[in-house]
This record gives sequence, structure tokens and C-alpha cells, in this order.
Amino acid sequence: MKRYSDITFFVARLSVALLTVAFIVATVTFFLMRSIPGGPFTQERRLPPSMETALKAKYNLGDPLHRQYLDYLVDAARFRFGMSYHNRGRFVGELILQRLPVSAMLGCVSIVLALACAIPLGIIAALRKSRECDRINAIIVALGASFPSFILATLLLYIFSYKLKYFMTGWNDLPRSVVLPAIALAAYPAAFLARMIRGQLIEVLKSDFLRTARAKGLGRARVVIVHALRHTFGPLLAYLGPQAAGVLTGSFVVEKIFKIPGLGLMFVESISNRD
Repeated sequence: MKRYSDITFFVARLSVALLTVAFIVATVTFFLMRSIPGGPFTQERRLPPSMETALKAKYNLGDPLHRQYLDYLVDAARFRFGMSYHNRGRFVGELILQRLPVSAMLGCVSIVLALACAIPLGIIAALRKSRECDRINAIIVALGASFPSFILATLLLYIFSYKLKYFMTGWNDLPRSVVLPAIALAAYPAAFLARMIRGQLIEVLKSDFLRTARAKGLGRARVVIVHALRHTFGPLLAYLGPQAAGVLTGSFVVEKIFKIPGLGLMFVESISNRD
């Protein structure tokens, strides 16, 4: 009974923390957007005052700031984000659902690519501890962790698209158009995961049950892959949750660089358009 109460308390505490963070982010975002000079209907060619007044009245932008803020919080809590200012006649929720599959697909490819690189690198580094292979692996991991995703994205775009012409920019050449942005987003998590797997495996390989398995005549590959590697899955899964969110937020700038029609590009453009 105590176990269930502990789980309930943990879930409740986590839910309160998530709601608090969401409230703070929503509040800061609202007032930052309102503090920027101009407005969603500010254009190079100024609209007639009557038309601008009518548009503000339609979107309730003429209300006092505190009233706009309360309406914004209520609508956000109900997942009702209203009409887009820039894409006239379209709801914000509709635009998000339209762009979400692209960002989700790019994020999933990036996570899979990060795991596909990190697991072999971590295993090799753990088995070759303090040898030349481990030092080379450490250099590769350090390079992957040192470059921000937008810097790496720019370098990849310049080398493989502009210079070598191997990949086209944009989102017209699927699945090749996924390769460069996925590499840019996967580099950092792959580096972190490789070091984490290496550290976990080094500790697990010292365990008594693995010595027993080797004494029974099991091959080294089976001992590592079947018995030792599975003990790294707990920390691995614990890290993948926050990292999935990190890949999504990191894709904002990467999608802008590669002109990918996902949530990231839409959010960056919405800031520019005050949408």
C-alpha cells in the first residue's frame, strides 16, 4: 500500500512541477511578445486606421493587457489557441497538427540515429578501455558534444549541399532531405549516450554474475550483448525522455536552416510575424 502511495505522490509532484513550468513559460512568452515594438498587423505599407482597429477588435487585441492575459491562459488550458494572425482563416491548432508529423518524424530519425551510433561506440570503448581505440572514441565523442546543432547544421549544409552537391536543400527530396538535419540533431545525444554506455558497461563488466557467465563458457559477444548491455537500458531510457524534448527544441533552428516545414520553422516564422 505504501508503494502505491509513494508512486501517487511522485506523479502528483511531477504533475505540479510540469504545470508550474508551463505556466511560467506561457506567462513569460505572453509578456515578451507584447513588449516587442509593432504588432501582428504592422506592415511596410501601413493599413488604414479603421481596418487596423477592426482587426484588433476581431482578435481582442484592443482589450486591456490583463484581460488579454487571462483570456490567453484560459484558452491555453483548454487547448484553444484561436485563429492565426498571419495565416488568415486558419486555426493555430490546425497549423500545429499539420506540421507536427514532420517534426515528429525528424525527431524519431534523429533519436534512432543517435542510438545506432552510440551503442556500438560505447561497447567498443568499454571493451577497449584505456587503449588507442578508446582515446579515438573519446575524441569523436568530444567533437560531437562540442558543436551546437545549428553550427553543425550550417557546416553540413555548406559542405555537402553547397560544395559537394550531394544533398539538395529543402524538403523536396525525401528521404535524402532527412539525412543532414538528422545528423545535426543526433550528434550531441549520440556523444552523451556513448559515454554513458561506456561508463555503465565498465562497471557492469566487473560484476560477479558476468564472471560466472564467462566461467560457464559463454562467448564474449554474448556476455556483453545479452547479459551486460541490458543493464544499461535503465539509465538509457531515463535519458531518452528529456532528450526527445531536447531534439524537438533543437530542431527549431535546424528546421529553419534546412527549410523543413515542421513545427520549428513555423515557430520561428511566427515570432517574426508576431503571430
